[in-house]
Amino acid sequence: MTNEGMTRKGFLFVLEGIDGSGKTTVCDIVEKLLLKDGYDVARLREPTGESQWGLEIRERSPLGELSPEEELELFIRDREWHVANRIAPFLQAGKVVLLDRYFFATGAYQSTVTPYHWSEILKRNREEIHAPDPDLLIILDVPAELGLERATGRKGSANLQFEKLDRLIKVRQNYLEMADSDSTPSVVIDATAPLEEVVGLVHEAVKGAIRKRDALTL
Repeated sequence: MTNEGMTRKGFLFVLEGIDGSGKTTVCDIVEKLLLKDGYDVARLREPTGESQWGLEIRERSPLGELSPEEELELFIRDREWHVANRIAPFLQAGKVVLLDRYFFATGAYQSTVTPYHWSEILKRNREEIHAPDPDLLIILDVPAELGLERATGRKGSANLQFEKLDRLIKVRQNYLEMADSDSTPSVVIDATAPLEEVVGLVHEAVKGAIRKRDALTL
């Protein structure tokens, strides 16, 4: 964890996973549980629906209109805005920030279609736009075939930019490599388990990380 991570007032938790892993559903439920626990929660997602770059991703990506390099730059610019205007202020205000996708997703996905290894993309986010590391990275893991089935079945169509089986197989492997070798504290949760079980594991992981850091500051 960075020095910034040790001194900031709030907590940052990131949920990641391939399309169809259940991140958004789990975020919704865990947010409600944390609010019930008495925490001041800020729920965020990326790409944002607020910055001009996030809006462009959301409009053009599903149609497959963006080149890999264009997409990478848009994600980084959107995140730069997000860190400055939402993430950093919420952390300074002492909130528990629950974030659905972050720069780990950019590394996992964009490294499959650009010349850059996922570690290079993570490094760029950390050094170029000073994106803060989370207190815990939570990866919801499902086989690519199941993720694709869930994602396309839910919407009735595929996101032409992301939802291709061979790409999701590589993305899943990237996430597992991050959990194994990146510096950020992480946990991999089997998201093929029943939703209630997955939610319980995420909820406990978040509370455990909060308790652990609070104990270090006593």
